[in-house]
Parts: sequence; C-alpha cells; structure tokens
Amino acid sequence: MRPASPVHEQRSTRPARRSISFDFGLTTSGKDAAGSEELRSSFGTVPGAEFPAFVYISVLAAFVWIMLASWLAFAGDRDAALSLGMAVVLGIVFFALPIIIREVAVANSRNKEDKQETAGDFLSAPVETATGQLRGSSAWLQVLIIPLALALAATLIGAVNVLVR
Repeated sequence: MRPASPVHEQRSTRPARRSISFDFGLTTSGKDAAGSEELRSSFGTVPGAEFPAFVYISVLAAFVWIMLASWLAFAGDRDAALSLGMAVVLGIVFFALPIIIREVAVANSRNKEDKQETAGDFLSAPVETATGQLRGSSAWLQVLIIPLALALAATLIGAVNVLVR
C-alpha cells in the first residue's frame, strides 16, 4: 500500500462538494435604485405590442415580395415547383403562428385597453432596445433591413435566371 502524499492529504481536508452559483442576469426580479423589489417579467403583456401593426405588415410584405419574385423567376421550371410550393407553405406557417399567438394573447390579456399609436407618433418616439433607446424610424429600419435585402437579392437572382435562360 502506498503512503498518502501531501497532496492527497491536503485534498482530504477540503469539503467534499462546493456549491458554485452563477448569475447570468436571468432572474425575474431585481433591486431598483431605492432597493425595493422590481419585477422584470412581462407577464400579462401582449407579445409584439412594442411595435405598431404597420411595422409587422412591412416585414410580411417584404417576404411576400420574396415569394413573388421567386415564383415569377423559377415557376417555369418543373423541378422548382415542389421547392417553391414548400417554401410558400413554410412561409405561411412561419407567419401564421406568431399571428395566432398574438391574437390569443390579446384575447386573454389582462390589459384590455389597446393603445392605437399612429405612424407619425411611432416614428418620432423613442423605442427601448437591448442596447439603448432608438427613434422609432431607426428601429423600424433595423427590423426591415434584412427582409428588404433578401427581397432585393431574390429579385436580382431571379432576373439573372430569367436573362440567362
């Protein structure tokens, strides 16, 4: 039998388990400046209420533009018909699920008063984001930039396909 080394003896004096706690900022409550508990949960609010409806409609319109450009450019090819059909079905599901979730949330919301914000009010008002405040117009641009870039890309790729055929 081997004699215990000093390292082994040192380890045996430590507690068997250590508890390590990690705080990733994912708690549902925190202390505000006054030291009182402040809930950070959005329980009871309607998802998507931070933007007016025209922001979501503009994103939907950009994706409809992508589908139309794809169908106009590639529908003549029989091999692409199944892929285009699946893309349309997935697009419908992709947009229908959030719409259904929002409608159910509005129907079951505790806050029945629905504030209607005009486009001009939203575009000039500050919008709170994860990185700070933005004007509504800047937030709308950030939301819309990727769908518009994809729509432009679909149009250009489709135009090249039509011109090369």
